Amino acid sequence: MRIVKAQKANVKQLPVIDISKCKKCDRCLNICPHKAIVKVSSTACAKCIKYCISMKVPCNPENYVFCYEQCVLCGLCVSVCKNDAIYWYELV
Repeated sequence: MRIVKAQKANVKQLPVIDISKCKKCDRCLNICPHKAIVKVSSTACAKCIKYCISMKVPCNPENYVFCYEQCVLCGLCVSVCKNDAIYWYELV
């Protein structure tokens, strides 16, 4: 966990899911070694609210969302997505 927090100090981009392109094929869920992408089954946004405020992230609890606290920014999810639904969002 310390490695993830140290790495996040220098973050310039984050993976983001474009819900309109997502076909819910589960490839991203299956490839992520840190289980940073989850299917949200409740409407509680407590985990991602800080990201919704800081960047334009669609909030839809029936879709996949990133748990950025668990993400190590490896990019496997971006590379495995056949629908280009996951992309790198450049932070300012």
